[in-house]
Amino acid sequence: MRIATSTLYNEQSASIDNLYVQYQNQGQQLSTGKSLNVPSDDPTVIAQDLSVRADNTVQTQLGKNYTDLTNQLTTVDGALSNLTSALQSARNLAVEGASDTIDAAQRADLGTQVDQILQEVIGFANTQYNGTYVFGGTNVPSSTPLVQGQGSPITSVTSQGNLVAQTQEAPNGTSIGTGVTLQQAFNVNAPNGSPSVFQVLINLRDALNKGSVVDQSQAALNLPGTAIANNTTIAQLQTGAFPQIMATPLTPDNGVPPGYTINIANGTNVNGVNVNILPADTINGAPPNSVIAKINAATAGMGITASFNTQTQKIVLTSTSNPPAPFTITDVPTAGTGATTASNFTTAFGLSTQASNTNYLSTQLGDMDQVLSTTLSARAVVGSEIQSSQTLETAASSQVNNDTNVQSGLEDTDIAKVTTEFSQTQTVLQAAYKTTAQLEQQDLFNYING
Repeated sequence: MRIATSTLYNEQSASIDNLYVQYQNQGQQLSTGKSLNVPSDDPTVIAQDLSVRADNTVQTQLGKNYTDLTNQLTTVDGALSNLTSALQSARNLAVEGASDTIDAAQRADLGTQVDQILQEVIGFANTQYNGTYVFGGTNVPSSTPLVQGQGSPITSVTSQGNLVAQTQEAPNGTSIGTGVTLQQAFNVNAPNGSPSVFQVLINLRDALNKGSVVDQSQAALNLPGTAIANNTTIAQLQTGAFPQIMATPLTPDNGVPPGYTINIANGTNVNGVNVNILPADTINGAPPNSVIAKINAATAGMGITASFNTQTQKIVLTSTSNPPAPFTITDVPTAGTGATTASNFTTAFGLSTQASNTNYLSTQLGDMDQVLSTTLSARAVVGSEIQSSQTLETAASSQVNNDTNVQSGLEDTDIAKVTTEFSQTQTVLQAAYKTTAQLEQQDLFNYING
């Protein structure tokens, strides 16, 4: 069978076209360094390549998110570090003020320094990151400060936002905290009723400036899991009562019947007034049969008032005279009962027998240590969150590197291999061109004679 010249020519031309396409593809791979430039280059690989590219994009964005989160948490930690330093400075001022070697003017100077610390602390509470208050919880105000001082000098502090901690969900479904709340960092609205950082500083400043004289329980009176209510009776707080409520139960004097009597005295009444307390009396129930009511009735003309805080579980006696005056609280045997020993009322209620400005400053160290402990706990939480964020950031970065390596393996050109193939294709193509050129020079007689 004889093959037509046109058939040979067409087959040769098709072969040249295929070689030329192959030559172009190899040249493009060498110039771009990529073996996959369009989906048609290798349909069997392109699906895997697109999947890797998509994961790379997701992991890159996650890495950016965790970098931003780490920066935010670092900002929070910086604010807490500043707060810790400020509170330690205020504590040092309280210790200095509690010394009997300084006078009222020097204490007032210390109070001025505490007031400056208070204003700085309010600034720390208003720390922002990317325009958001970092201690604002999940309901962050936008147009006004998160924390504002009221009065001049500041007598109280108000706050917006809420006490719900912000979180960010990780790809594995777990949540990571993005900071801490005002409660966690500044003890605002503490569940145990202890004062906030702001109130502690206000109390300390006023004690230094005004010479405040306050005698309060040095610690919560109740045992963990129990609480003293306003209508709790003295009998329920005595030794042997069940369940035991007080950390240090009350022990009456040896009178008949046994009872409790305290003497409160100050410069207005140097002999003092006796306050007789009965087992049936409540702590702060309906007057006149309550401890608080009896103390307030007895000291009405002495400028001393008493109160009981069910949240903090503390009893507080305050000098209301101007200027505040020292006073004493002592246990004495109940008169007319044959008692020769006194009860342990002041010890059980954690009261100082000598109420003075210096003693009040000393007892404030407990509140200062409480808020310092709260702040340090918040820093520990933030430190843990920073570690978690950095771990997730590292994991995302590692996955990006892995995806990049896989993508490179799928897309990158094997330069040595393709260079050899390119050279071979070029040689074959040149030979094909030469052969085709020779075919085009032949006529019918060449084929017949051949």
